Amino acid sequence: MIEIWHQRISSAQDRIGRHVTRTSLIESPLVNDELGFRLLVKAENLQKTGSFKVRGATNFVLQAATQSNQDFVGYSSGNHAQGLAFAARLAERTATVLMPSNAPARKIKSTKALGAEVVLLDEFIAERDRLVAEMVNEGAIFVPPFDHDWIVEGQGTVGLEIVEDLGKCGILPDAAFVPTSGGGLLAGVAICLRSAFDNLRITGVEPSDFDDFGRSIAAGSRQQVRLGGRTICDGLMSSQPGKIPFDIVMELGVGFAAVTDEEVRDAMRLLLTGYSVVAEPSGAAALAAVLNRTSELRGLNVIVVVSGGNVDRQLFTDVHHQAAK
Repeated sequence: MIEIWHQRISSAQDRIGRHVTRTSLIESPLVNDELGFRLLVKAENLQKTGSFKVRGATNFVLQAATQSNQDFVGYSSGNHAQGLAFAARLAERTATVLMPSNAPARKIKSTKALGAEVVLLDEFIAERDRLVAEMVNEGAIFVPPFDHDWIVEGQGTVGLEIVEDLGKCGILPDAAFVPTSGGGLLAGVAICLRSAFDNLRITGVEPSDFDDFGRSIAAGSRQQVRLGGRTICDGLMSSQPGKIPFDIVMELGVGFAAVTDEEVRDAMRLLLTGYSVVAEPSGAAALAAVLNRTSELRGLNVIVVVSGGNVDRQLFTDVHHQAAK
């Protein structure tokens, strides 16, 4: 299974490579000294549209556009919305994106600027599936946020780049931390990392109130998110793992960690001060898990994926103002 998936991710890289940004692995000698291990940050906040999501959406739309003249529809709290809008414009198609009315203002504005029609929903979870079904019945193509082969393949190109850059530097990684919600990014990255490094410890990271993926792996079946949860990580709030990502992650033996909002805030601050990286809360979640495990990671080579940087100005200011108090 892993060999076939790896081949498909390589094909996705060929397909989307000229349309997306090859982001860097960055590090800080000062932070490395303070932590006691080598930390390499995959900075997807520097990706087009500000997050990794553009990779999967572009891989999906470019393939679908060769098979049909239909336009596209999707739903998202923000980053997939922007990725879909970008990809649809690239393919010279229109996209309609359903978003929660309380989505970050920056993400709504950016999605509109990329040419998508944005429909804001007060009851996002309750309304989105019905509205998508209506649009699909009228001829639109649904672009799911994570649970599709083409999406996993596109997100997996993050992992291919990590493996290639580590090879160029002669670095053998010991551990990798990846933020996850529905699991498209985690599954794709895990395929590439496991293909290259058999003994690498891979950890998916979730908000503590939205730890449905970790609980699903422990139970051996997909579990729903607990009701009433809250988090500042608006991009890590899916109701349950996708079936395709779940099957991949289960087979590859990925571990899981959960982080609190305050731990995420600490990680956002370190990314700014240590790396000059502006990360949204969801993007900083994986680093938050790393910072909880500094003693067990001492002396190791650690990879962390910063998945995005689309953070509202007020939230970003509040997070960093709190540190100054």
